[in-house]
Amino acid sequence: MKKFLLLIVCALIFTSCNFTEEITFKEDGSGEFIMSYDLSEAMKVMNDMDKDEEEVEPEEQEGEADNQESEERNNQPNKRPGMKMDSTMYFKDMLVEKADSISNLPQTEQDRLRSLKDVVIKMKMDEDAGILNFGVGSSFINISALPQALEKIEQAKEMNSGNNREMSQMENSAIAKASENMFEYIDYKYNGKTFSRILKDNYKQSAEDVKALNAEISRMGESSEEQFNAMTYTLVYHFPRAVKSVSNNNATLSDDKKTVTLKMNFIDMLKTPAMMALDVVLEN
Repeated sequence: MKKFLLLIVCALIFTSCNFTEEITFKEDGSGEFIMSYDLSEAMKVMNDMDKDEEEVEPEEQEGEADNQESEERNNQPNKRPGMKMDSTMYFKDMLVEKADSISNLPQTEQDRLRSLKDVVIKMKMDEDAGILNFGVGSSFINISALPQALEKIEQAKEMNSGNNREMSQMENSAIAKASENMFEYIDYKYNGKTFSRILKDNYKQSAEDVKALNAEISRMGESSEEQFNAMTYTLVYHFPRAVKSVSNNNATLSDDKKTVTLKMNFIDMLKTPAMMALDVVLEN
C-alpha cells in the first residue's frame, strides 16, 4: 500500500498523469461515476528507482565472492514476471465479509462505513506492459444524487490514504487543493434528453488560487513544468442512446455516437474550468 501511495504522489508531483472523469448513464437516469488515475508513468519511475537500488553494490562485496554473485545473476535464464492485477472491490461486499469486525466498531464508524456501500474501487496493473490504472467511483439513482456519490468517493479516498505522511503532503499542495475543490463549482444536469456539465452560478475564479498554482509549478523547475504540460483531464460520458449534438467543439463522439469524450491539459482545466463545460442533446 505504501508503494502505491507513493505512486500517486509521483503522479501528481513528479510525473505526467492522466485523469479521467467517467459517467455511465442507464435508461432510467441512474448510473455510475468513476474517477480514474493513469499512474503508468509513475510506476515506470518507481520501477526505475528500484532497479537503480538493486544495481548498487556495497563496497564490502568485492573480489571473488562479488564476481561469483555477478556471474550467477547474469546466468539467470529469465527475468521474473512483473506483477499483474485486475481487481474490482465493492464496499457492499466488504461490509458483508467484515460484518463481525465492523460490529465491534463505534456506532458512528459503523454508520460511516455503511454509507459507502455504493462505492467501487478498481485497479489494473501490468508491470510488464507498463500499465497502472486506479479508479474509485460510486453508483447513483439519479443526477440529483450525484453530489452525494462524489462525497462518498472522497470519503473512500480518505480511508485509503489514512494518516500517510506522503499523502498529507500531496493533499496540502496547491495543485491537489485545486483539483479537490473542482467538483464544488461543477454542476450536472440530466433529464434523459439533455445532459449538461456547467459551472455553478455562484462560481468565481480566485486570483489567489491561480497565483498559488503558478507559484507551485514554478518552484518545481522546468522539468516538472514539462511534466505538468503533459498531464491531461478527460471527460468520458456514456449514454443509453445516440447523441444528436454536443455544444463543446473540442468534444468527440464514438462510432456508435453513444459516448462523448473531451480532453484538455490538466492545469489549463484548473485555471479555466469553463473550457470543460458542455451540453449534450440525445436522439429521441
